[in-house]
Amino acid sequence: MVCVLSACAKLGDLGLAERVYGYIEKVGLKVNTVMVNALVDMYMKCGSMGKAKRLFEECVDRNLVLYNTVLSNYVRNGMVREALEVLGEMLSHGGPRPDRVTLLSSISASTEMADVYFGKQCHAYVLRNGLENWDSISNAMIDMYMKCGSQEWACRVFDQMSNKTVVSWNSLIAGFLRNGDVEEACKTFNDMPESDLVSWNTMIGGLVQQSMFEDAIHLFRVMQNEGIKADRVTMVSVASACGYLGANDLAKWIYIYIEKYEIYLDMQLSTALVDMFARCGDPANAMEVFNKMKERDVSAWTAAIGAMAMEGNGKRAIELFYEMLREGVEPDHVVFVAVLTACSHGGLVGEGMEIFRRMKEIHGISPQIVHYGCIVDMLGRAGLLKEAVDIIKNMPMEPNDAVWGAFLAACKMHKNDEMATYAIDMISESSPDKAGIHVLLSNIYALRGKWTDVAKVRMSMKERGIKKNPGSSSIEVNGNIHEFTSGDEFHPEHHNICLMLDEMNCRVREAGHVPDLTNVFIDVDEQEKEFLLNRHSEKIAMAYGLISTTQGHPIRIVKNLRMCSDCHSFAKFVSKVYDRHIVVRDNNRFHFFQGGLCSCGDYW
Repeated sequence: MVCVLSACAKLGDLGLAERVYGYIEKVGLKVNTVMVNALVDMYMKCGSMGKAKRLFEECVDRNLVLYNTVLSNYVRNGMVREALEVLGEMLSHGGPRPDRVTLLSSISASTEMADVYFGKQCHAYVLRNGLENWDSISNAMIDMYMKCGSQEWACRVFDQMSNKTVVSWNSLIAGFLRNGDVEEACKTFNDMPESDLVSWNTMIGGLVQQSMFEDAIHLFRVMQNEGIKADRVTMVSVASACGYLGANDLAKWIYIYIEKYEIYLDMQLSTALVDMFARCGDPANAMEVFNKMKERDVSAWTAAIGAMAMEGNGKRAIELFYEMLREGVEPDHVVFVAVLTACSHGGLVGEGMEIFRRMKEIHGISPQIVHYGCIVDMLGRAGLLKEAVDIIKNMPMEPNDAVWGAFLAACKMHKNDEMATYAIDMISESSPDKAGIHVLLSNIYALRGKWTDVAKVRMSMKERGIKKNPGSSSIEVNGNIHEFTSGDEFHPEHHNICLMLDEMNCRVREAGHVPDLTNVFIDVDEQEKEFLLNRHSEKIAMAYGLISTTQGHPIRIVKNLRMCSDCHSFAKFVSKVYDRHIVVRDNNRFHFFQGGLCSCGDYW
């Protein structure tokens, strides 16, 4: 019967568990300590904590195995306080002496609570009772100290281990990465006498978490050269890194690699691929992967809606949202961010306000500040600045830099000095320290010709240690990522790039392009403004794309900031004059340029 109870525990089927227990009571089987332990474990694994607790409390002869069963199940279910109560009872009422299994649960509890003091008490007990040679105990202590921010203690435990297994090394590496110490993680990884797939996955995943996407891709290539076959965990991280880099050729290769090595496409990996293709400006492949998915959770739908949002296809994004609801998938706050962003980029104000209303009234999801930011951005882009101000005034929380940034950008776009002045006064009171807000303020003053105010904002930024992110653009050519900053002179092809830039400027001017000098926010003469404008990073990347790729090959560029109106106009002319398909992903969305037109319809 104990074996049957254990089988029920593994299945986690509470209905079956109840029927088995009913049978035990019906036939009058004697319930000894061994059977109580099996029953408690079964009920806890089936989620019936109340019945498990009652059986435990009714048991007179509680042995160490029973205590360990209750402790481990409580910890596994995140019921740390309850676990500590049982541990306290065990120690204070003359219960059995804790063994290494007890300590493993206790250390895990201290990890969950991030209680390094209790963790050190457990560590002391381990040392007093000679339990440190058990690998699982040492690994748990390394994990506990790392999660509590005590790297020194974690390293001390690791150094004292007589038998350092691969798992021990992996625990240390994961801890360093979790604490953002990439240098130590890399050093430890390189010092490993032998590594396994988990080691590589931990490093690649950690680099992605630290936004070191190029390093993650490089390590993946090293892993291939070492002859280690990737699994689905590897490919989720690699797909994420590829998406953030916007490297579409690499994205296609990753998809082929997965098919070639028959890596199982579960829901998580499929969702990562949808997101990857979307971020690489390839919505067709993103939707192809999405449509092949047999099961889709809210994250998968969010990725597909996000793909349409980045493409600028707001209507299709909304269709997908309502299709998701019809299939019975419950929305969360993240999917609302995706669909409201799509409405904002598509100018679908009425639809966006209706979805925002449904979010609160029908789905019972309280809007967070990010949702209010989407609404302010949507109204601002549409020129409804008064309505945007009303939203800001009636928000149940204080507006942050993202909300004010969206509003200021709209004021700048629509050249509304009155609303910009209001925003500037409000921002001065809250005084956010984000660089983007101060840059927008400086740019608005520059547009008005208020150079003294521009100087004041920049001096304030310098005094407060706020640094502006320099504009940069990257382009993938033959599998390699080339990054350019504004006025970049360091690329090996610099001379040829300059020649192409001069040619491009001549040809687009002949086609009718007039430089928009209002995009230069420095007090210099017009000739100097024009020179600076011609050296924006996306123009340099376009020039490199033209000299490095063959006719008919799309030019794909990733920009870290919002594309300025002059570069947007310039790209339209380049796409027409050179008969090239140009894709630019800025920090807001994708722009697909072809034949002198852009997919955004000049609405971004």
